Amino acid sequence: MRKFVPSIIFSAILIAFVVQDHKEREALTPATNQLTPATDQLAPATYRGVLPAADCAGIDYILTLNDSIAGTDTLFTLRMVYIEGDNNGGDITFDSRGRQQRFEIGTQCGYRLMPDDGERATYFAIVNDSTLRMSDSTLNRIESPFNYDLVREE
Repeated sequence: MRKFVPSIIFSAILIAFVVQDHKEREALTPATNQLTPATDQLAPATYRGVLPAADCAGIDYILTLNDSIAGTDTLFTLRMVYIEGDNNGGDITFDSRGRQQRFEIGTQCGYRLMPDDGERATYFAIVNDSTLRMSDSTLNRIESPFNYDLVREE
């Protein structure tokens, strides 16, 4: 039973992300869009961290943000390595790329990553000059005892 508790917690978090993403897509019509483009001082840069996963030891995120130009969307690349994710204990790697948008909601700044393959957007709140934290679409912290931080690589 103890083995399944992290999987259940992660599954609940994942479901919350999907529900929140759906709510955001409905709420952010052009007439009611609360997202304000922000100038980008944290890109270009690469951020890295191991985030929790339900079915493996963790996911090593390697996120590269590119320069943004006057608040317009620019490109990101993301490599996700599922540590010991295959049936033989080997790693599984997925690469993603798409548009990044830095935005503000109130006083909180963050990034919305919109993959080219049509997958749902992923959000990262800016914690400080060297840390991004995976968040929900309103840049709220994920309520969890697990680490969701990506740290800037030098």
